[in-house]
Amino acid sequence: MPETYYVDCDCGSQLRVELYHAGTDRACPSCSKSVMIPDSITLREMSGDKYPYLRPIEKVRHTARAGEAPFNGLCHGCNSTQAQFATPCCLTVMEERVVANDGGIRPTLTGVALHAASSEERYTATSFPLLLCEQCQSRFQSDRFFARMKSKLKLAALLGLLGAFLYFVYYNAEVVAALAGLIWLVGAIAWAAGFRDTKTFPAYLNRWFENIRWLPEAIADEDEFTLTVGQSKAIETA
Repeated sequence: MPETYYVDCDCGSQLRVELYHAGTDRACPSCSKSVMIPDSITLREMSGDKYPYLRPIEKVRHTARAGEAPFNGLCHGCNSTQAQFATPCCLTVMEERVVANDGGIRPTLTGVALHAASSEERYTATSFPLLLCEQCQSRFQSDRFFARMKSKLKLAALLGLLGAFLYFVYYNAEVVAALAGLIWLVGAIAWAAGFRDTKTFPAYLNRWFENIRWLPEAIADEDEFTLTVGQSKAIETA
């Protein structure tokens, strides 16, 4: 979800713009006067961004370490109440992939040799807390519980289908050969789809991350990442 910025017009109203509007002229919705939108760096600075030159993931990393907004203690669910619970999260993104050997057939003194492709990857982990008040924490735990139950139900459904298939095979052995090719093809497609999934992100977290500044952009910008979510803990107050 792109971040929204606001630019003042001489008539006293504000224009709601996004980053791609930077450097363009926009018509004021109140007076229709043309308003020049500042450059992207200025827009970020006007919105209170202390790190306008950094990537979204780097902004999340810096503000989380420093305890600055959006990690300054307010609930990420309602943005109006002091947080009472913190859930540790870690977003691990692939920063760089270097192909050390592209593989292929190589000639040797005695003939040819087949070399497997290899690459080196560098990952960076960004840790941050999901801060929630008591009411939002209750809703978060409910969402998390039902997400886990959904995964278990999917597994149970797959096991049920496997059991039904084995039962069918036992009494209809003559059609097993015909079905084996189809099942293999479906399984290969499913495996390929999972293999190409380079973003591990539980869907139930969308509503809880959307209010954390820069985080939705960071997740959308990265090509390959994994996200881990730990157990929630009450925040100790002095």
